[in-house]
Amino acid sequence: MYIRNIIYYIIIVLLINILSIIPAGANNLLIENVTLENRNPTNKTVVVEFDISWDNSWRTKVNHDAAWITVRLHGTSTSPVVKKLCELKSAGINPLDSSYGSNSGIEIDVPADKKGAFIRSSAFGTNATLGSTNVRLMVDYNSCGFASTDNVVASVFGIEMVFVPEGAFYAGDFDTSSASLDEGSADPDPWYVASEAAINASNPASNGFRYVSAGNAGESATGASFSVPAAYPKGYGSFYAMKYEINEGQWVEFFNSLPNAARANRDLTNASHKNTDLVIKRNTISCSGSPLSCSTSRPYRPVGFLSWMDLAAFLDWASLRPMTELEFEKAARGPVLPRAGEYAWAEATVTAAAAISAGAENGAETVTTALANANFNSTSFSGGDSGSGAEYALGALRNGVFAGSDTDRVDSGATYYGIMEFSGNLSERTVTIGNGAGRLFVGTHGDGALSVDAGFEGNADSSDWPGIDVIPARGVTGADGSGFKGGAWNDLSGTLRISDRANAANAVTSALNNSGGRGVRTHGL
Repeated sequence: MYIRNIIYYIIIVLLINILSIIPAGANNLLIENVTLENRNPTNKTVVVEFDISWDNSWRTKVNHDAAWITVRLHGTSTSPVVKKLCELKSAGINPLDSSYGSNSGIEIDVPADKKGAFIRSSAFGTNATLGSTNVRLMVDYNSCGFASTDNVVASVFGIEMVFVPEGAFYAGDFDTSSASLDEGSADPDPWYVASEAAINASNPASNGFRYVSAGNAGESATGASFSVPAAYPKGYGSFYAMKYEINEGQWVEFFNSLPNAARANRDLTNASHKNTDLVIKRNTISCSGSPLSCSTSRPYRPVGFLSWMDLAAFLDWASLRPMTELEFEKAARGPVLPRAGEYAWAEATVTAAAAISAGAENGAETVTTALANANFNSTSFSGGDSGSGAEYALGALRNGVFAGSDTDRVDSGATYYGIMEFSGNLSERTVTIGNGAGRLFVGTHGDGALSVDAGFEGNADSSDWPGIDVIPARGVTGADGSGFKGGAWNDLSGTLRISDRANAANAVTSALNNSGGRGVRTHGL
């Protein structure tokens, strides 16, 4: 399977009078030629039609990739523009009111909550480019608060995802990594997660579920007795994961869709984040104007400086959810027996990127360091944007930078299922099993709408998510129950290991220059 960088396009069109088609990003995932048609005032529906394509798609008997598509509408008479996620009319595979368009080799899967649709190949094999013109989805515009007489604009947003199938897996790597999970005080074998049933952790000598603590504040002690409830997503059940970490272009599209008050709370350039519009640790986002609007010169680059509250807000808006630390291990390792000290590509060796191809980093740049497959250890880059100053020399590299048409899993740094940058680049904020707040998570998906409580606008408001305020209407205001997996550009190599849990229960509320994340979606819900 070939894995390359993703770039998205956001296209907007006027429902009654089509004024223009405006791209708001760039990558290999293209959504173009959007139109709104067949408005039905009786059923309060309208059809959104668009063309879609992306590179290096695959489908095997094990897994596949897909594009997660959400549709938003907004009015034409207000500033700032506020884009509201709308539900689709019907759920299921290829609903009768949808169409796969010109390519019968794709299928549309609308989950039960109808918040969006997965578009994917319907046949086994690989596709250098998978696409279709005139794809149609029927939107329930009443679900997002619009009336039949409203003049509205549509926005279609796409994120590349990878399917992780149902099945048993191992969590831990024979006590090689920090706080790696084991079966007992005298048994370093990893946990074997064979179902979504509750896991009862205790302190057995062998053949059980023994929790190993890294000693973070509030974290359960090594050998502590507790239950990971059946409702907590353990990774046995199937789910989709974002193929790449959230990038700057996606963050800008999210930010610029929010109401004014919410933008103030999600501004990555304010004093609670990087505190400047200048480039810091390769983050190029800048924000200005009234209403506040953000832009980026490197939309393909993963976005750092995300607090847990920021990540949760994006995922709620995109109708995804946070990933748990057990799902992280499943998505990285697959069903195979662990290797001691392995990274996402199933080897215990890793090579740091140091040199980037010449020229501006426009999404086509590559790493030229021989055998490099990760970004870690505060390696100072040469080439690429590094000549622009010290703040361009350290930080995240673009999504999929190690993958090419001739790379294998080890060379590209890919997980068992073809997910990228699980080891290094930016630390992934996940939901921990290491404290009671994390164990309360039941995997509720975001609904596309954020808190509107005064002073707390723009917060995720799913009540089971870590960090939810004691007044739930305020949304996610803290980070208790979250942690980090996978390591970052400034971490030592050990932190990049699949089973390293040094920070898995480290509930940091601040926005760190090395922290980002990605979302997941439970299959079928």
